[in-house]
Amino acid sequence: MTFAGALAALTLLPLGALAHLRMSHPSMYGFNVSYHTFDYDNRPEVPLQYYDFNQWWFHNHINYPPHDGDVFEFPAGGSATIEIGCNKAWTSYFASDDGRTDLRDGSGKCCGGDAPPASVHAANFNDVAGCGIGIVDKANVHDIKPEDFAIFSANHTCPWFTENVFHVPADMPACSEGVCHCAWFWIHSPNSGGMQMFMNAFKCKITNTKPTAKKIGKPQLARRCGHDPVLNRDGDPKNCTVGAKQPLYWLQNQRNN
Repeated sequence: MTFAGALAALTLLPLGALAHLRMSHPSMYGFNVSYHTFDYDNRPEVPLQYYDFNQWWFHNHINYPPHDGDVFEFPAGGSATIEIGCNKAWTSYFASDDGRTDLRDGSGKCCGGDAPPASVHAANFNDVAGCGIGIVDKANVHDIKPEDFAIFSANHTCPWFTENVFHVPADMPACSEGVCHCAWFWIHSPNSGGMQMFMNAFKCKITNTKPTAKKIGKPQLARRCGHDPVLNRDGDPKNCTVGAKQPLYWLQNQRNN
């Protein structure tokens, strides 16, 4: 089989079984990264685990930025929909996927209606761990550090569906340089599949802002203060993180938090 044929065959596999997920939007770093871009499989849907910092940070896609003008907009006080799929073939951006095949089946599920819950690393719908969107008010990607990102929106049923709605706080401030950087973060349920982390970064901006909106405070490490159903530990309100919170970075060789 030729390399191109192998790519097409992989695209047409029941991708839910691969349990790889990504967001899809032209504002992404690495939006068009494919099997043959790197000397290892570094497509945006490939999970991150046991990598050195430069390999996991921004999914090692910093040198594959979006085109000028491709910026994802989040309206303050409104909502925005982010598409998640096993690869681009399961989203409206299928035409730029390696296989150029629209695999959407009308089910609305991110890997198709026939995909088992394991395709999103969950035992069932109620086991989906949810996704978060982080933001940093810096236009130069090389100035960004992991501790700069602050989570400002979460969807607790993400990534079960292809279309995931993220609500935006009404008092979100405008990007001081006209554009910010955002990232989609997901750490799945421990009940299905191996331990992993997912991160796809993209250029973004906040629209419909108020002149009185205050800047986001310095994000801190999030600490559990409610009941832990996995470890069956009681909650401790004194352990809460008040204010802006960082994403969770874990299972890497360097720069976990």
